[in-house]
Amino acid sequence: MSDQIVENPTYMEHIRHFFEDIDLDHMSQKGIDLSTYESLKANSTDVFFQTLPPNANMPPSDERKWSKKRSDTFKNWIRNGHPFGSPKLQSLKPSQAGRIRKDARNLLEGEIDKLTLAFSELMKRDTDDPDSYFALAGMHWYPLPFKCKHHEDRYNPWHRAYLEKFENALRSVDGCEDVTLPYWDITSPPPEFLFKEPFDSYTLPIDIHANYKAGYKTQRFSANDIETNVQSARISDTITHAMNQPVWGDFVSYTNQGIESAHDAGHGACGPTLSNTDAASFDPIFWFFHSNWDRLWWEWQQIMSATTLWTFRSTIKGNTEFLEPPFNDLDPFSRTADKTIDLNSMGIGYELQSDLEEADPQALARSGFGSLIAGQGILVNQMTQASVRLKGIDRLKIPGSFKAILKSNGELVGQRTFFQSTEPRDCESCQMKAKVNLDFPVDINAIAGKELTVEIKVLTPNPDVGPRMPLHAIGNPTLNVRMLLQEK
Repeated sequence: MSDQIVENPTYMEHIRHFFEDIDLDHMSQKGIDLSTYESLKANSTDVFFQTLPPNANMPPSDERKWSKKRSDTFKNWIRNGHPFGSPKLQSLKPSQAGRIRKDARNLLEGEIDKLTLAFSELMKRDTDDPDSYFALAGMHWYPLPFKCKHHEDRYNPWHRAYLEKFENALRSVDGCEDVTLPYWDITSPPPEFLFKEPFDSYTLPIDIHANYKAGYKTQRFSANDIETNVQSARISDTITHAMNQPVWGDFVSYTNQGIESAHDAGHGACGPTLSNTDAASFDPIFWFFHSNWDRLWWEWQQIMSATTLWTFRSTIKGNTEFLEPPFNDLDPFSRTADKTIDLNSMGIGYELQSDLEEADPQALARSGFGSLIAGQGILVNQMTQASVRLKGIDRLKIPGSFKAILKSNGELVGQRTFFQSTEPRDCESCQMKAKVNLDFPVDINAIAGKELTVEIKVLTPNPDVGPRMPLHAIGNPTLNVRMLLQEK
């Protein structure tokens, strides 16, 4: 970063880069966290005087002490009210990691053959073998119940550790030591080889649950139907929205158009098994599906300059405890959440797409729904979009994944899928967030002066409930229409 005075600096573009890992480590050991916006804001005056030249106490080494220009920039940040701002977007660069996960569309015939061998051999292994397909798939839900983390900050870290575990097992097959787990870009049609053995389905060799007995065969929609469902659910739009969020909570959000919102919709788009948390991981497409979400997280990290633990923390506006012991646990894996942030340190990388577009700074989100701090100024634009929130859904009363369908005068204007257990009352993660909200981005003209109604469709068949859940049975959630606001 050039050492020039910045008259209007922001935290995301300038200030967070003033601190090196050694500084943040040193202050953390003293019980002072300078890696996040709120913490640095609270300590900004002390930081200013401790780093003020020419007699600064911090940083301790002379060669790293702040210049007068950097100090003046930091002072401007304080004077201007600690603006959060937006980061300067970074371009993606080819990975130098030892393992490169390729786009499944780009696999050569020999690579598909080797991947076929690896999957086939894992599926042949005894169910008691911890590196068998059965045992590995069973880590997600049944028969090892409720280990997977959904709709919380550990969702991405848990699945990153899970993919590493599965990939290691693939590489344990003789002749497959260099195999990596390709990703299926869900915005493109699934590759043809995923509908051939052994990737087309999996049959349970033994019971995993009363509802999933030996002989249960995973079920999936056709490639054409999956493509149609993905388009109907506007998953591409949701991904684009998520990738332009500079704040971690907005990127990962399931309430709004975050990456877990797209993930949930993707599960619903792929078929009966993938829609069902209990058995989703037994469908072989699950692994290619989740490799893609991990890729998107890593691309977001690169774009937002958040590829190390400390830089990642700088994107968090809120609780960071999921990165600290004992709350960083990713049971049943030994790797903890903080150790998943730097994918390079795990020796894993992703192939860049040939049609990847450069990040567009103009598309970067700088606003939120509903309300913003009045002191920073608010712009009320003549926008064509609003957000309709379905608020207060009692998810514990819905037996499995569900789809919320929003209609305006009886016409479909939005749909949201929520991925969850068929037994949410027994799920610790579900209990932590018993009531959830879902946002629908809508065209104002499609709802103005019209009657809005909501239907809840249960995606997992259940003999005790019909295909629809009445709203009074799930807590009588409310509808709220909110305007999009932008920081001035």
